[in-house]
Amino acid sequence: MREKGAAELQNEVEPCNWLYWQAFHHLRGSRQQGMGLGPIPFSEIMAYADSYLGITCPVDRGRLVRMIMAMDNAERAAMG
Repeated sequence: MREKGAAELQNEVEPCNWLYWQAFHHLRGSRQQGMGLGPIPFSEIMAYADSYLGITCPVDRGRLVRMIMAMDNAERAAMG
């Protein structure tokens, strides 16, 4: 892939993104399973922000939701 100009991936999470990775790994087990792997429910992300992280700022809550949803969509797309 590098021969085709692809960027080299880093194996380490940058410190500023650690919160999002940790939240994603805690929340990924809350997906509904049925005919396929469903998305992480919005309500679970908000409950995690409230009870575990104590995030009250609407901007920070929105950022958490966007990051978790983006990571969730990428993982589900990679799974096929």
